[in-house]
Amino acid sequence: METAKSIVTEWITFEGPTYKIPVYTAQPGHEKKLPALILIHEIFGVSEHIKELATRFAKQGLRVFAPELFAASPAFPKDPAKKEDLDTMREVWSSIPDTVLIDDLKAILLQIQKSPNIIPDAVGTIGYCMGGAIAFMFAASAQEISFAIDYYGRIKYPQLTEAKPTHPLDFSSSLKCPLLSIFAGQDELITPAHIELLKAKLEAAEADFEVKVFENAPHAFFNDTREHYQPQAASQAWNITLNFIEEHTRIPVAEHK
Repeated sequence: METAKSIVTEWITFEGPTYKIPVYTAQPGHEKKLPALILIHEIFGVSEHIKELATRFAKQGLRVFAPELFAASPAFPKDPAKKEDLDTMREVWSSIPDTVLIDDLKAILLQIQKSPNIIPDAVGTIGYCMGGAIAFMFAASAQEISFAIDYYGRIKYPQLTEAKPTHPLDFSSSLKCPLLSIFAGQDELITPAHIELLKAKLEAAEADFEVKVFENAPHAFFNDTREHYQPQAASQAWNITLNFIEEHTRIPVAEHK
């Protein structure tokens, strides 16, 4: 357990449907009831970047939970260097059914909501890249989620497989919570046509959603450990994200700093 500027960080476990799920947490060091955020990692797992991001959100007055969703996979590497290899991690991700990832997140959500220091109807989710798509599908599958934020998550998979039989887009009709989707205009993985298709699907579902496209930014522009990092776009996206969280938890985040 580590404490930095009143933020406590540690690894804990939650009971999943089939295994104990390791979860990295970052929380203000007091027991006041607060909103919570389920932070879903990129394809590289719970990296140092994700840990730092958890702390950033915790400093805003959120109890943050970042599950290591690949932990049960036999293909998940123990060597930190291999976790940085995109091809290796794609193989791990592609072998795990989306339904398994969603069910694990549902189990975590229910346990978080029972915590005495969390406001049960103010638990949201946010994800980046792969995690953005998972956050979107998770929110559409769990009616208890208060809000969802998707940073440049895939809208359509390159191909459907046994493990990934449904495009994230096709979860749109089930979404009941407010959604913020943040995309990059120079993203080769997510085309403008995909974004327009998502907006049309969400409008047809009468969803409560916002879409923000940073036209000059590339994929993964928010990650300050990657070459695509764009400080100005990342700063603007951060402020948009915090405003969205404040609006949909109905509690000013600043009150909990």
